[in-house]
Amino acid sequence: MKAQGSAPDNESDECHRLVTEWDGDDWLAATQSGLWLGRPGGTWRGSGPYEHALNSLTSFADGIVAGADGGLWLIARGEPRWRQLHDEVLTLVEAASMTSDELQSLVVATGYGVHLPAVAAHDVLRWSNCSEALSAPSARFSTALHLLDSETWLVGTETGLFVCTEHGRRWSATSIAQVAVRALLSTDEGVWAGTDDGDIWFAADGLAWQHHACLAPTESAPTESVLSLATNHHGVLLAGTTGGIVVSDGNGWRSTGPTLPMAAVAVDGRTPSTWVAGAAPGGLWWTEDGDAWQQAAEAPKTIRHLLSPDQVQ
Repeated sequence: MKAQGSAPDNESDECHRLVTEWDGDDWLAATQSGLWLGRPGGTWRGSGPYEHALNSLTSFADGIVAGADGGLWLIARGEPRWRQLHDEVLTLVEAASMTSDELQSLVVATGYGVHLPAVAAHDVLRWSNCSEALSAPSARFSTALHLLDSETWLVGTETGLFVCTEHGRRWSATSIAQVAVRALLSTDEGVWAGTDDGDIWFAADGLAWQHHACLAPTESAPTESVLSLATNHHGVLLAGTTGGIVVSDGNGWRSTGPTLPMAAVAVDGRTPSTWVAGAAPGGLWWTEDGDAWQQAAEAPKTIRHLLSPDQVQ
């Protein structure tokens, strides 16, 4: 007998299908209404009834680790429920990264510092803050994260970029200082960083940083913050800024797409001419030639992170 108020069988089947279904051609989007899936030029759909406001997505085994204002979640393909990975300590998750398919390898950047897990009884993760050495709250507010290896991390904060070593016990400032770092991107050539003053920096080893470009159009114009970075691995670098998207192909920078705050930009590594961008607010946009952009009308209006199909395991 079905409990009073429970969903009809067909509704339950539909929720289960939506939660678990994505395939090798789907893009994944972190939105204010949970996880959304879809393809440029195709249909975009919500992944089930879970509508946590998501900030970041990290590919993990046969699923996704999702950072949210309300914690950290594991979204496993083939499972009808999201698994809670956070405890009462972990909240306002901005980014997460890991060096293996073991959840114990997670490193998580939050508004209160960088956190590490320990496995307690019943495989529950208990989290500890390893940013206590940073005295200022703005330095502990972590906005971007990249793991050079299991012991060396790059942490973008509201007051600059730090190198964290010895599994969170030692912190060192870099030459990117006194400015918020919103974006980190790792490529075959090295690591790129984008800041609130419109600057893009580069380090071949992730440690020795050199100034690469300033995206402010003129000295007197308001500077646009760099919110996201992506590359097509053919010499083209994309930067999502508070004023839209700018692109470098080695011959300078040009603007493209709508003039919206682009919190996410991504390139399909299999088809480098396909770019997708997410605005916060402003919705989801895509192009197949870098110039003519179209909007995915059915997608939510706030997009904070994107994973292209080649980034999903």
